[in-house]
Amino acid sequence: MKVRERDKLLLGLGTGVLLASSLRVFVAGAYASLEKTFFYGMKFPSGLGILLFLFAALLVGRLSRKSGAVIMAAYALALLATDATEYVHLIAAFALPVSLALVKELDVKYLAMGLVADLSLRVLAVGAEPADFPYTRVLLVLFILLGAFALWKEPGTLKRPGFGLYAFAALLELGLIYPNAVMRYSGMTVYYLPEFVGFSLLIALAILLGPYLARKPTVAMALLIIGSATLFLKPLSLVGLPLALASTIALVENSKGSRGGIIGAVYLFLVATLALGAYVGRDIGLPFMEDRLEVLILVVSVIYALSAYGKSAEISLPSVKEIAGPLLGVVMASIVVMALFHAGPTYMGAKKDVLVWTYNVHQGFGPYDGTFNGYELVNLLAEQKPDIWFAQEVVGGMIGNGYQDVPLFVSAHLGYAYEYKPAVEGTYGIAVFSHWHMKTESELNLPSVGEARPAQKVSIEELGITVVNVHMGLSEEERAMQAEELLKFAEASPVAQVIAGDTNAEPNERAIEILTRDYRDAFPERPPYTFLWERNGVVDKENIDYILLKNDWPAEVKDDGCLCDVLVSDHRPVWAVIELP
Repeated sequence: MKVRERDKLLLGLGTGVLLASSLRVFVAGAYASLEKTFFYGMKFPSGLGILLFLFAALLVGRLSRKSGAVIMAAYALALLATDATEYVHLIAAFALPVSLALVKELDVKYLAMGLVADLSLRVLAVGAEPADFPYTRVLLVLFILLGAFALWKEPGTLKRPGFGLYAFAALLELGLIYPNAVMRYSGMTVYYLPEFVGFSLLIALAILLGPYLARKPTVAMALLIIGSATLFLKPLSLVGLPLALASTIALVENSKGSRGGIIGAVYLFLVATLALGAYVGRDIGLPFMEDRLEVLILVVSVIYALSAYGKSAEISLPSVKEIAGPLLGVVMASIVVMALFHAGPTYMGAKKDVLVWTYNVHQGFGPYDGTFNGYELVNLLAEQKPDIWFAQEVVGGMIGNGYQDVPLFVSAHLGYAYEYKPAVEGTYGIAVFSHWHMKTESELNLPSVGEARPAQKVSIEELGITVVNVHMGLSEEERAMQAEELLKFAEASPVAQVIAGDTNAEPNERAIEILTRDYRDAFPERPPYTFLWERNGVVDKENIDYILLKNDWPAEVKDDGCLCDVLVSDHRPVWAVIELP
């Protein structure tokens, strides 16, 4: 391989990984920062990252290539030091426009290789954020540093990306390059490692073969729009979205000629905000967006297609070797994870004493600084070994949290079976985990004035019990209304012996009074708190997570407690050892 060709390859790998990673970290960090401002009045970093991003979009065309390399290296080293996205996203605000400036110069085949390299890291992290787990973090940083090294050696300045490339980035950040997001968007609520690995190979092929569509831009535009529209015809989107992704890659060269970079940066910010509105629209003043992610993806696809319309470009098609190499990387990553992790649930026989947890995992974030908490969560569960875990704020591929798939990586690491009840968009909700065979009996979203609040009823075969998992609303009146509905839900056939979850209700509240008409608290004495957020003189201490047992159910609570010193989430794990009758 010639030196120049090698540098193009290194730059392509580094650019693709940088683009995908900086998009995830920037959005996650901005989301986490603004959440702290909204709930606790924290003034830093708040919206600073967004302002820096817009400034960087103005500045990037004036930067030397060596300055771009320094920004790439700074971002990589910051990630190596910490996954605190509230702070790293301030550097990602500069790294993202730099990555798009490099996309403008690269042959699309090299960009495709980089995006597939990022996908390989996702496979190695079994659906988690690569920056969260030490072994994938090191590889992620290495890819970006190698790209920075190749860029450092080149003279000249960076080219300013136009609107079309920001439209390209917006479409990628809506989840098309993440296998778990596509599967969950398409209605797959429960799957395990083999399905994830298999679908990752399909996504890799879509990315690598995309350049072959580039010579037929009109066809690519049509396939992009038709593929995105299959979201309204689930599960056809399992095929349609990979076609849309291939078309997205095909149109990159055509989108490079557009201007209006600062408008594109504003557009990307607006798309990410609207995408978050699909999940929490009523809480952030965008109620019209709730559960409308399919519409947003289709509209963004049309805008991207229009940005490339009427433009022609010369395409350097990848060779068989250039397709086989990155694909082999995904295959090797798949072989490694299939050998090292659980391919599916590991089941056990019935037992008399059952350790039950309820634990809200805060959308994949730690309590402070926007840190990803998957690595810490897996280690905590491995140490404590709950038999049944009622989990809330479980993300399966959500834009605000780096597209982490909590059910998948918990199952892969620890062998849990799970039943997942998304509240919105197939990627955010609640889940029950255990090492027994489970079946979802029924599910619903409770009446709500804020974000959707889910409940699920699950039967556990070997134990012969039925349980209800719930996440209730933020206002006291709303919770009282939801408690009445939840009680009816739990007592409908088959009757639930256990209700557990994050009620957001204090013990003396009307909602708890309603639930304890027919259910009793597993705790004879409540823990000091089950939720704690404490930073810069602001303290929010609440007692809101419960394990409730049916009054006429002759089970006994042998022990109970709260892991109140655990800082994996803003909530604390609440547990009880229940002796089954």
